[in-house]
Amino acid sequence: MEAIERNFLSDDLITITFLLGFVLLFLMKLYKPQRLLGYSIAFFTQGFIEKRSEETTSLLSPFHGVMFTFSVIIISLTFFTLITSFTLEKNLFLFLLILGVTAFYFIAKYLISYLIINVFSMQEDLNYFLYSKNGYLYSICLWIFPVLIINQYWFKDIFFLLFFITLLLVFRVYLILTNNKRMIFNQFFYFILYFCTLELAPLLILYKTITI
Repeated sequence: MEAIERNFLSDDLITITFLLGFVLLFLMKLYKPQRLLGYSIAFFTQGFIEKRSEETTSLLSPFHGVMFTFSVIIISLTFFTLITSFTLEKNLFLFLLILGVTAFYFIAKYLISYLIINVFSMQEDLNYFLYSKNGYLYSICLWIFPVLIINQYWFKDIFFLLFFITLLLVFRVYLILTNNKRMIFNQFFYFILYFCTLELAPLLILYKTITI
């Protein structure tokens, strides 16, 4: 009986999370429908990311705040789904832990990147690179959301989910490197500095924190 109750609790948690995702999508659709559409098809329209990088809109704007929240929730739910598919243990604490760690990771990374870029005056060099990374990450989350729903309520295949996510991540890396190859070769020192400081260091710190 306890196992059944825990399963109901986890299913309710996932359903509530999906509903929250729909609410956030509705808010973005209501506030900036064209921008939401642009992020959803950014993989196939390079001009959208270029246009966004040229604008002075802050990443702390209302739309980006909602999109960031949506992305953190989707990424956390993805990790939760993958982990529980292999461990078969679903509980509220695990989801909140993953959600907290994910939110902390991306917020810390954004703050550190903002500090490093301003200290070394690299705004012009890395502006498009940063926007392409964030933009394609938003696109991935928008694409993963319906697949998570299908995986939860209809076609439950964790290996298909893994394959789909891996395919999107590889495509994202390919687009980022392809669209920023001139910057990477011309500003190789800044690129290495950024990669080591903001990509590798946070992961190492997170790993050390978890394994202590």
